[in-house]
Amino acid sequence: MTCHALLRGIDEAILARIVAAGGGEYVGLQLVKNREPLVLFNHPQTGTTLSVPLSGCTPEAVRGRIAESRRPA
Repeated sequence: MTCHALLRGIDEAILARIVAAGGGEYVGLQLVKNREPLVLFNHPQTGTTLSVPLSGCTPEAVRGRIAESRRPA
């Protein structure tokens, strides 16, 4: 199955609401051959682009990724 077939029926407005509920700013979807699509969003303070897998895109996952990005390396 291609990435485009996986995305049929995906409503980006819903993804944008999920990301916003988690505190991020929705950017779009990244399609990578033979990999799960990624939901891209910007960190609200730094503007850094972050991502979560499409299948795990929840407000909690977005919040977690934002928090993780703030930790020192």
